[in-house]
Amino acid sequence: MNRQLQRLGGEISPGAETRREYFRLPQDLAELARGFRVELPQEHCRDAAVLVFSIECVDRVLDSLPETGERRQFSMAVIALLKGGTVSNDAILSLEIQQWLARLREIIQRRKITLEFCRVTRALLANCEEMRHTRNATSYVDGAAREGRLMVELLLLILGDVATPKFTEFMREVGEPANLGDKLRDARRDFSAGELAINPGLKFHARLAYEMFRRVLPVAFRFSGRGRVLVWGLKSLFVELALVRP
Repeated sequence: MNRQLQRLGGEISPGAETRREYFRLPQDLAELARGFRVELPQEHCRDAAVLVFSIECVDRVLDSLPETGERRQFSMAVIALLKGGTVSNDAILSLEIQQWLARLREIIQRRKITLEFCRVTRALLANCEEMRHTRNATSYVDGAAREGRLMVELLLLILGDVATPKFTEFMREVGEPANLGDKLRDARRDFSAGELAINPGLKFHARLAYEMFRRVLPVAFRFSGRGRVLVWGLKSLFVELALVRP
């Protein structure tokens, strides 16, 4: 994966604390796009990688902030910087995250998507906070599904007209189950870290698995004629399940 990032111009250099599962996402995206006969230009691959690692960095910082007020302040700072503004207190804005947000700001300004991108990002950050506090499994599932949809919308904004209608349709349908799979994998870790208010016992895991599979099956049926897409989807699903933490 480091070789692939170097091929994107040598400019993508995630920090040492970047979670390793994020490194495969840009490659997965390019492989998936080819299943829809979409060959992503190098510029779009690079911009998508910046988005992925910016999301990872923001998520990591949010997880490190124990107080609601700190997370709210940080979220407001993220939106302000994406809009090209300044923030008075950058104590919680490390050099790493300022660099990622600056690169992301350049992309959304160049693509003239700043307003819509910030609107979706604001909704994503608010949804994340709601998920952190809820003790209702149904509300959490709804939030996780919404989070998946919103992240896909950010990606589609970055890709713009390169994304064909079928590719866009698939991404919007796969966003929910993919994110639910991520939550299933990380539930115990998130609870231990204080990022999930629901104690994830067997019933909670079963609920997440059910919600994920009931969304996966219609997608698999609808796109079964696309062999490369199906192989990619099954492989990704296997990885998510295989990485479930004990």
